[in-house]
Amino acid sequence: MSQLYENLRQLITVVDELRDVGLQNYISLPRIAAIGTQSSGKSSAIESLVGLDFLPRGGGVVTRRPLELRLVHLSNLDEKEEQAWAVFDHHPDKKFHDFNEVRAEIERLTDEVAGKNKGIVNDPIVMTVYSTSAPDLTVIDLPGITRVPVKGSDQTEDIEKVTRDMSMHYAKDPRTIILAVIPANQDMSVSDALKMAREVDPNGHRTIGVITKIDIMDQGVDATRMLRGEDVSLHLGYVGVKMRSQQDILDNKSVKQALKDEKEWFENHRQYSKLPPGLVGTSVLVDKLTQVLLKHIRRFLPEIKKEIGQRRQKVEMRIQELGEGVPMVEAERKQLMWTMISDYCDMFTNTIRGKYDRKLQRYMASLPAGSNTESGGAKIREIMNDFLVEYMQQGITADMSNGDIDKALHMHEGDSLPGFPSPDTFEFLALPHLQKITIPSLECVDSVSSALDHTAGRVAHAVLRRFPTLRDGVMEMTQRIIERERDNTRAIVEQQVACHIGYLFTNDPSYLIDHGSMEPMYERQATAPTVKEEPKDPGVMEKTMQQVKGSSKAAYDKMNTMVKGEQPRRRPHQYSGPFVDEIRARLDAYFAIIIRNIRDCVPRAIGFYLVRFVQDKLQYELLNEFADDARISELLGEPPHIIEERKQLASQLTVLQKASSVLTRDPTLAAIAMEAEMEEEVQEEAAHQRGSMPGRATSGRALLSNVSAAASNVGASASAAAAQAASRAAAAAASAASASPFRGGSSPASTASAPSAPAAQPAKDLMATAASTASSAALRQASASSLFGTAAAGPLGTAKKGLFDDT
Repeated sequence: MSQLYENLRQLITVVDELRDVGLQNYISLPRIAAIGTQSSGKSSAIESLVGLDFLPRGGGVVTRRPLELRLVHLSNLDEKEEQAWAVFDHHPDKKFHDFNEVRAEIERLTDEVAGKNKGIVNDPIVMTVYSTSAPDLTVIDLPGITRVPVKGSDQTEDIEKVTRDMSMHYAKDPRTIILAVIPANQDMSVSDALKMAREVDPNGHRTIGVITKIDIMDQGVDATRMLRGEDVSLHLGYVGVKMRSQQDILDNKSVKQALKDEKEWFENHRQYSKLPPGLVGTSVLVDKLTQVLLKHIRRFLPEIKKEIGQRRQKVEMRIQELGEGVPMVEAERKQLMWTMISDYCDMFTNTIRGKYDRKLQRYMASLPAGSNTESGGAKIREIMNDFLVEYMQQGITADMSNGDIDKALHMHEGDSLPGFPSPDTFEFLALPHLQKITIPSLECVDSVSSALDHTAGRVAHAVLRRFPTLRDGVMEMTQRIIERERDNTRAIVEQQVACHIGYLFTNDPSYLIDHGSMEPMYERQATAPTVKEEPKDPGVMEKTMQQVKGSSKAAYDKMNTMVKGEQPRRRPHQYSGPFVDEIRARLDAYFAIIIRNIRDCVPRAIGFYLVRFVQDKLQYELLNEFADDARISELLGEPPHIIEERKQLASQLTVLQKASSVLTRDPTLAAIAMEAEMEEEVQEEAAHQRGSMPGRATSGRALLSNVSAAASNVGASASAAAAQAASRAAAAAASAASASPFRGGSSPASTASAPSAPAAQPAKDLMATAASTASSAALRQASASSLFGTAAAGPLGTAKKGLFDDT
């Protein structure tokens, strides 16, 4: 257990040093937070842990500011018995040996910030206690959850929400161990501490229940079910403690004496004395907190180091983007402005042309989420690809009937000879459809112009946001250039479209081959299938009937002519079906050619006269516009929030650099973390084999001797630190065979699960387990002795990086 405390002290020292440099302002650190309702006994429980009487007492709300207690255990060999002093964070050089003065100082600091009228503020007081009776822990005493504000105080009506949110602020952090303080004379189902712990830690993996006021329960009632976790279970279980009563405090009973009375009271109690060891007593709570905090810190230190490296990289990138501030020399100021404008123009061009720009990506990474959308060039290409795409789905004659085409042919014959159609018919049918192309063409110019404007705004916001005045001036000038070139491009596009609409002509080979003559029409007509019936020779009867019918028709026509007079026969003129079909095919083919040509020439004109002209003229005109020396000071004026951001980033970078140096300074941290892991593996293996094999194990002393010899053999071939780690692992294996590391001789978890199972294994099997663990310990120690950045020699003499070294 002493080795456990030694390892814990080193790890807690590292975490405290990280807090001292201010890392907790940016990255959460492992800690223990005591939560509970007002007057639930949190402060008294913490005093029992420390072994000193120093916290303010009284009726109502006493703890009104979070108190961060950093406890440092002093060895009895180095210090006098009951030696203790306290140091406050705001006076690091002043030692308080009188703990009545410590209490007065806490009250003064509380009144200084929270006022003297019962106000509650979330501004922690940091205090370090050095004592021979204190364990190595860091505990935060939080104000209790208060339901009703005190009359005439500074507490607001939402005091319950304020105190609950304050406790939740600490409890919701996954790196915080929750010390849920529950009065024994209160129903657990209505405990605010348990309810809050369940919300943020549903499985109870980082929650320890502390049952207080266990000695003032009603007669005939005890807390055994609560301690066993039968009502509300927690993975880490519960511990019952008996604290000083109000009369004990008035009688000035020391905390040390109270701890002796507590132990005697639990040992003589008719119910609690029958409980398995590890469920009651302040010493049990200290042991449990020690082990849980050790595992907790060991688990999160690698994550913390990784998070420090990632945050440091982001801060350095952001500082590089902001620059080192505006230079004072005039030439350097002008050079800075020209550099910023050149970067803006280059990134604008690269964004449109789709070139990968590392500098632009770095700028864009600092923008809010969702700002980094598709590039401007991709948007422009999408607009051009969608131009007139709807006109390619069907021809212009889809809604024309043969009668409409025939009518148009007759309409444009005029007084000329019938049967010879005019070319005006083609223009009359095609022109209304061709004129529809003009508006989409101009809209395409406007869409590309808007895309350029949007791209320029996005790049300017990323590159020039450090200088808002310069950014606004550059954007205004860029918009003027885009508008000017847009108007020029609109005129060019209108002329291009007018050429295609106003003059019907094509040299398209497919059109000239398929529709340049009437031959294709006759070929289609010739290939049309015709069915002819062969004439039959009429018979005698048929010949007679035909003669009679012919004579009757001739007599009728003669009589009709005599009555009405002679009139000329006139047939209505109509173009043939194949001719109309040919006109229809020519209309569709010519319209498809025009759409294809305009879909090529209009985007080409926009790309050249608008997109390329803006890119080519932008940098030249911007540099000419802002070349005036008198405007440089105005343009390079940084807003206050940029100056403040640079200051905060510099402060944060300093903290992260100091934190990184803390983690890379002590190479023994790797061995401590690895030893704790190996001890846990050995204990689990020993517990497993004790439960699976009957019989008594070999005596602990003999087993320890044999396993230590195996460890020394391993140490002969590995580093000295590896041999020491293996020896400790062997010692842990031997002790696990006979007793638990908890005070009292057994683990509360194992005792509660199997209180009557003192199973053992043969010495041979346990020795093999320990020796195997010791061997793996040496190998792991040799490969990970530089956990936090200090290189160490491996088994073959080669230097190796630690597990958490930056690559």
